[in-house]
Amino acid sequence: MAHLTTELGRWHPQTLAARSTVFMWLLEEDLHDDRLRLIEAEVAERTAEFGFDDPETLNWRRSLAWIRRRIGDLEGAVTDARAVVNDSVRVLGSEHADTHRCRAVLAQFLAENGEPAEGVRLLRALYDESRAFGHERWNETRSVRKTLVTALELNGDVTEALDLLDEEIAVESGTLYGVDDNLGDHEMKHLQEWRVLLAAKVSARPALG
Repeated sequence: MAHLTTELGRWHPQTLAARSTVFMWLLEEDLHDDRLRLIEAEVAERTAEFGFDDPETLNWRRSLAWIRRRIGDLEGAVTDARAVVNDSVRVLGSEHADTHRCRAVLAQFLAENGEPAEGVRLLRALYDESRAFGHERWNETRSVRKTLVTALELNGDVTEALDLLDEEIAVESGTLYGVDDNLGDHEMKHLQEWRVLLAAKVSARPALG
């Protein structure tokens, strides 16, 4: 990678591809501290070259928030994600797909960092907005729905979480893999296992009272 950077330049497509491969390898090997160091450098260099508000810089800043979460720095992840949301709204607009992704990331981090009610509030609004776009945001709507299920579960709203998960399972059953379990639909298996756990929590609620 150093050779490509020297010979072709830091922003040449081949250099970028090689750097992306290194990032993926570090992720697969769970070398998150090394990945954090490289992404921090990437953000710094992109900021210097293209500016703090460049859309690609914003994407890398979102990646930086994610890696902070992976190493257990949820406070830092929330701080970074909140800043990216504010800048994305200002630069791209509140309805831009990248802004929606940033908002979902922030809501998830808040839910995981002891603020599930706030995470649920933000995700409800985002879910309604995504559904209003229709098929244009179909994949994004599904992603937000699953994130909302997680936030609802963390907030103790397990019955609502189960109902929403059933909606996602119904959608998945209509996809290519959802039609036939023999095709190896790992997503459906994951959703069904998740449903078993949520259903058990719902059944246990009267006993807790």
